[in-house]
Amino acid sequence: MFKKAIIPLFILFFLGCPKNEECISLKEAEEIVLYDIVGADTMEWDTTKIRVYELPYMLEEGDTVRIAKIDPDEEYPEENYRDTVFTLREDCWYFYIDDTPPLEMMIGRHVFVYSDKKYDIIYSIGPLSYYWNNEMIEIKW
Repeated sequence: MFKKAIIPLFILFFLGCPKNEECISLKEAEEIVLYDIVGADTMEWDTTKIRVYELPYMLEEGDTVRIAKIDPDEEYPEENYRDTVFTLREDCWYFYIDDTPPLEMMIGRHVFVYSDKKYDIIYSIGPLSYYWNNEMIEIKW
């Protein structure tokens, strides 16, 4: 009886962490984005200032994403974007930060948070297709 109870728990524990790697939860990744990147602890949530969206499941190592990459320091970055394809180096949580919610053209940041709590930020025009497919959830703080 004890074995029957342990086996499903063992499988459940390792399903979320491929290759027996240590994983972080979506909540931990969310805290990294909100507090380390956005600075949510220093501002009130306001839909006109900044909006943050999360994908509720991990992207997998080897997945490719196409991003309209920009240089945020350019005067008109939306006119000089580069269509760029990235292959993810490992499983990660995906977030999109819309830095210009009042504008029709979404200029923002893609954030990929990895299991080691490190992250990559890529500036771009518009979110990935997960946003347009209504798979992403807005985070409020």
